[in-house]
Amino acid sequence: MKKKITKALENVFLNKRNIMESGIVKKIDIFQEEIRIYISLSNPTMHMKKKLERNIQQAIKYQNVDKKIRIEMKLDPSEKKKTEIKNVIAIASGKGGVGKSTIATNIAVSLVKMGFHVGLLDADIYGPSIPLMFNLEENKISSCIIQKNGTSIMNPIISYGVKILSLGFFSKSGQAIVWRGPMATKALRQFIHETDWGRLDFLIVDLPPGTGDIHLSLVQEIPLKGIVIVSTPQKISLSDVHRSVGMFRLKSIHVPILGIIENMSFFIPKDSKEKYYLFGKNGVKNFSKKKNIFFLGEIPLLQDIRVSSDLGIPVVLQNDSIRKIFVKITKNMIDNLPIVSIS
Repeated sequence: MKKKITKALENVFLNKRNIMESGIVKKIDIFQEEIRIYISLSNPTMHMKKKLERNIQQAIKYQNVDKKIRIEMKLDPSEKKKTEIKNVIAIASGKGGVGKSTIATNIAVSLVKMGFHVGLLDADIYGPSIPLMFNLEENKISSCIIQKNGTSIMNPIISYGVKILSLGFFSKSGQAIVWRGPMATKALRQFIHETDWGRLDFLIVDLPPGTGDIHLSLVQEIPLKGIVIVSTPQKISLSDVHRSVGMFRLKSIHVPILGIIENMSFFIPKDSKEKYYLFGKNGVKNFSKKKNIFFLGEIPLLQDIRVSSDLGIPVVLQNDSIRKIFVKITKNMIDNLPIVSIS
């Protein structure tokens, strides 16, 4: 029986090597009614684990083995020390122009002010705006490449305590980036795996709007702790958010949605205390109830936010009332994580 199982596992491949040859199968136990296979993986993604389990079940089935198959996957203990990014959280939106990058920026800085080690990855390959948010547009490729152990790797730029990497550092201001999906996903893969991030409690990933190759690649490349979705209250924005939620809840992807933020909720003029709901009232809050998604909070439409973003100074460092809003939203986000490890 064990020979049959071993033969089946030799036909299951991960990273172009069969899993017996690669050594990730640590133990096979055969009981009267059940076969247990113990596998040790290096920082697996949810997508990788599900695909591997499916392939193992199928391979054993082809060997006409009539027993229940139980697969136990654990993180390789030798890799735990190497895994220096503890919580990867992506900021997503169904539609562009809803303030996703502004929110990603200010959540990252809020986390730093709360005492965490934080990185910010600008994965909006086609429209990188994080350099502008931190006034880093003048940085050139030479400042982002270092030599480590004889290999060239990328080095994040630190601004306001946040380690930042963006394609905007490697392109001229205003330069159009016309890439097909495979090239964009390759760039994302390099940003994740060929960058000296060091020790991080949080890596915030600013995703492109919509649903596409970048989103799928991110899920496949790294184990995301969760997604935060940003939307404005109007129906046209929420219709696209509906599609984003559907994608992240697909069985093949299944990334936890930590919550949703309503941006540009209302406007208060300086000469009045009355709130004007320019894009509709409680659109995101009602959507969150309908979809059973935690409502993280609302951010008003304020000139200070726009001015700070244009100047490249995160608004949480300048406006105390807005800082409190972002701190509350950030704490709500953390509270929705299963486990948050602090360095």
